[in-house]
Amino acid sequence: MDDQLVTVRNCNWLQEAEVIKSVLAAEGIEAEIPDEHFMGVQPIYGAGIGGVKVMVRASDLERAEDALQATVEP
Repeated sequence: MDDQLVTVRNCNWLQEAEVIKSVLAAEGIEAEIPDEHFMGVQPIYGAGIGGVKVMVRASDLERAEDALQATVEP
């Protein structure tokens, strides 16, 4: 199994990333937001660090993208 983390979504706001993370958790997919604490304290720096990344294991990427397309995106 591949445990390398890859970005499944790049969000503008921490709140958006948290929703994405919760959708993935509901599907049984473990997700991480590496800059979660920093963005909670300094949300205005999101654009400066390239957005708020939601990351999953590479082995879960396809399943995560399918789950997000079915629930989050129109």
